[in-house]
Amino acid sequence: MKSIFSRPIFALAATVVALISLSATTTSAAQISGVLIGAEETPHPKDLSPRTRVILSGGQYTATITRDGRFVFPDVGEGSYLLQVQNPQYIYPTIKLIVTGKDSRAHVVNIGTDWSNNDNALQLPLVLTPRAPVSYFVPREGFKISHLFANPMMLMMGFSLLMLFVMPKLMANMDPEAMEEMQGMQDAAQMPNFEMPDISATLAKFSTGGGSSPSSASKKK
Repeated sequence: MKSIFSRPIFALAATVVALISLSATTTSAAQISGVLIGAEETPHPKDLSPRTRVILSGGQYTATITRDGRFVFPDVGEGSYLLQVQNPQYIYPTIKLIVTGKDSRAHVVNIGTDWSNNDNALQLPLVLTPRAPVSYFVPREGFKISHLFANPMMLMMGFSLLMLFVMPKLMANMDPEAMEEMQGMQDAAQMPNFEMPDISATLAKFSTGGGSSPSSASKKK
């Protein structure tokens, strides 16, 4: 008799536990939604790229946008998340989301601020406008005089010009004995001058059999 009545009671208890857990999960989850707006030149959301994605915490939740720029995260669990917009055209602000059921909050995250900072609050559903267009090109840097001093070739040319004007003044004020000593050192450092052989004389020696003249050959006989 105990086993007959214990089975329905056990099934009823399991059903109650399942309903409680289901209600807990439904109350702990929240829906986060918003809309993306284009820039001032093309404010209509339909001009946004179809590759636009809205992600939470690096991809834990991902949502695409509709033609009117709307996005929805249907079931987001309790906690804090970082919302980012991936768009190849514009840079959207980064949003900090604190999901606590019906009392969810959103705050703009600025670079250099602490995560616990809850300033710059936003209303839900979110309405996000771009901060700036995406720039894929680095502007060419203009001419600067400081770049000349960083160039080794310019430094060598400047040093050569400086020595061209300074050396004559130094030589004029130099002691005559020191001048003669310097000239001697320069002469000693110079390489000896080798005279180039006469090509015509060399060819004549080869044609006569190694450089012996006919008169010397007759004397040997």
